[in-house]
Amino acid sequence: MPPPPVRRRPRPVRPRHVVVALLLLLLGGAASPARLRPMVEVAGSGGLTVSSYRLGATALYTAQAAAGGTGAVVRAAPVVPGGPRWSVPVSAGEPTLELDDTGSTLVVSPGRDGRITFLDARTGKVRWRTSDYAIASVAGDRVVVDSDGVTRMADLVTGRTLWQRPGPAMVLDTDPAHRTVLAVDQQGLPSLLSADDGHLLSGGRGRAVDPWEWAEGGQSETIIGDTLYLHTDMFLAAYRLPDLRPRWRVRIAEPDTLAACGTLICATGGRGVTAIDPATGGIRWTGPRWRSITPDGLAVADDLTAARLDPADGRVVRTYGRGAVAGDLLLRNDRDRTWVTGLVSGEILGVLPLVVRSRSCSLTGDYLVCPGDAQAVTVWKVR
Repeated sequence: MPPPPVRRRPRPVRPRHVVVALLLLLLGGAASPARLRPMVEVAGSGGLTVSSYRLGATALYTAQAAAGGTGAVVRAAPVVPGGPRWSVPVSAGEPTLELDDTGSTLVVSPGRDGRITFLDARTGKVRWRTSDYAIASVAGDRVVVDSDGVTRMADLVTGRTLWQRPGPAMVLDTDPAHRTVLAVDQQGLPSLLSADDGHLLSGGRGRAVDPWEWAEGGQSETIIGDTLYLHTDMFLAAYRLPDLRPRWRVRIAEPDTLAACGTLICATGGRGVTAIDPATGGIRWTGPRWRSITPDGLAVADDLTAARLDPADGRVVRTYGRGAVAGDLLLRNDRDRTWVTGLVSGEILGVLPLVVRSRSCSLTGDYLVCPGDAQAVTVWKVR
């Protein structure tokens, strides 16, 4: 009698295949395992703490404490072949960095003595410095600076004075078109100057605003379009440019940031988002769960749920899931790694080490920059 047939047992599925399959299912199944590759790290601070950083088109710029605790060092690390690589010492404990719109000038402020340094972003060469303690606001190819009790407009590259006028300022800003300069004095009172020649447009002794409002503590000023917004811990007020004529005032608790959202103005703080009609000050809608919103309605909740809202009424149009948002990317942590997916497509673009632990990652072109442990910073190419 022949032996009974052998019943073959199915081959066991390896656990890692199960994990990948489940992950693909959870993340939308838009990529094959072959696409789950590590992103390419192109620059970083070498694990060292940075006080400030800026990602340009060709380089990552960082400010780090110098060895021995004397001053700081500003460095450029290339993110593309042939990009800038240099290191420059500065007399600053924890300087902040700013790049101009063209990416050609790096502004380093403040120095230990309060001076601001303007560097050639390509070579690291010092172009010029302010003569004393100063504040500054970049306006295209110019910069408005206040030092020694004088407010002046200077050429960004050379520091050549284009105009100046007396009067110390604690805050300087320009409108988006760089046509006017807002100067807020030590009493918190505003003046609006012409960016062309510095003449007084409004404010000062002939101000049209309520001095009690401007004297309140904890205030911030934001220029959006043709309107200057003053926001404190308790209210938001709008003033027309350039005459600073009051438009409206509305009570809002804790409006930390203010920005356009669609055709409305959105005040965002610890109590959520409040959308306001910029013409009347009327509150159109509120969203207590949202902690940020972009001009096109991309919002992130306190639990890191990302969603697309209709800025007109706050209605949720689409939910993307939980994760940190950077540009059009959604970053999701999974134990010891971070998955990078397209926000709209759901396509998995690759994987990063588990360094994305906050909402502070940003996307510039094809490059993602994120702070990690101890405020070290790393840049990956994600496209």
